[in-house]
Amino acid sequence: MQERRTAAPAILAITALLVTGLAAAPATSAAEPNAARCRLPAATDDLGSGFPVDEQALPAVGTLRAAMVFVDFEDHPAPRGSLLKAEANLRSGVEYLEDLSGGELDIEVTGSDGWVRMPEPSTSYPFDRGLSYEDHVRYLGDAVRAADDGFDFSNTDVVWVVATEEAENISFSPTTNHLDVTADGNHLTHAVTFGYDQWRWGGLVLAHETGHTLGLPDLYLFEAPPDDPTNWHAAVGGWDLMGLISGQAPEYFAWQRWQLGWLADRQVVCAPARGSTTATLVPVAESTTTARPSADATLVLPLSATRAVVVENRQAIGYDREILTPGALVYTVDTSVRTGRGPIRVVDATPGSPDGLDDAAFRPGTSWTEPSTGAVLSFERARGDDLRVTVDPS
Repeated sequence: MQERRTAAPAILAITALLVTGLAAAPATSAAEPNAARCRLPAATDDLGSGFPVDEQALPAVGTLRAAMVFVDFEDHPAPRGSLLKAEANLRSGVEYLEDLSGGELDIEVTGSDGWVRMPEPSTSYPFDRGLSYEDHVRYLGDAVRAADDGFDFSNTDVVWVVATEEAENISFSPTTNHLDVTADGNHLTHAVTFGYDQWRWGGLVLAHETGHTLGLPDLYLFEAPPDDPTNWHAAVGGWDLMGLISGQAPEYFAWQRWQLGWLADRQVVCAPARGSTTATLVPVAESTTTARPSADATLVLPLSATRAVVVENRQAIGYDREILTPGALVYTVDTSVRTGRGPIRVVDATPGSPDGLDDAAFRPGTSWTEPSTGAVLSFERARGDDLRVTVDPS
């Protein structure tokens, strides 16, 4: 959950938690050299799904230097020997981000030598009463100042404040990209609080929240649909970590990997307005590995200046190993839609099924017609786990 300075009280649970006029082109089976045509521009002043990512984001290519500060409280002191458990609980999140980046992102973590005592009891920070931006930055600022005597923040890009497991009232894990605290001559702007929910989600909560600091939006809905008032995951279900942390398929979408610079333009097939287009897509989980760095990873069909249809291949490998239905995942991207409002929406291949969006992928041998253009997308099995996708305009 990414917190904004102008936001009302923060959402209290992570689980509540898409160019006209393109020239005609012949059919192609290789990534278009001008795939940049499909880089839909950002059309919102918040975290979103356009290019480039919002200016508040930290670079997702290169080295990210994280300060991990472990904090406890006078009313909830950390048990002796609990530091190693806290470190280990979040470690897999660093591995997740580095793995998905295909080596583009290196995260250097420097942790505090021990538990840092916060200046106020845990109950003075109202996580359980509707945490505001002001309350959150007060909490983070207190943590930085309490740690500053024994910690060097001079080269820090992002601060991760990890609360002891004993403080259950530090209940959830929000992010801010507007911290505005200076320590050791460094203006700190990006920070994440890891609250009690970290003990349920483990390292995936670190990967989700750090995704916000890199510019990715929330893909769950801040407001559920009126006709399905408890389904905050009606947009993408469990198909992306920025949606449902406990989802069956928590890989980042190929579109988001492209946003972050982890997919190259040569891996994106940008379908023209006229003429048939075919691409053979590797599984998303393999798209940023060193074994297949230039293989086609996604096909994009632009619909307007801010909307497109995206197709990617999801298979039961990598972080998708518990996937219910492998196949071609189709979704729409709308770069004019803000975080938490559904900037990405999965197309359901089996609407009305009891599995919701968990079985939304299209199986080989099926097809889908894009309703606004009449373009027909067909999906066929290729070699191994690869999928062949063909777009035939109407």
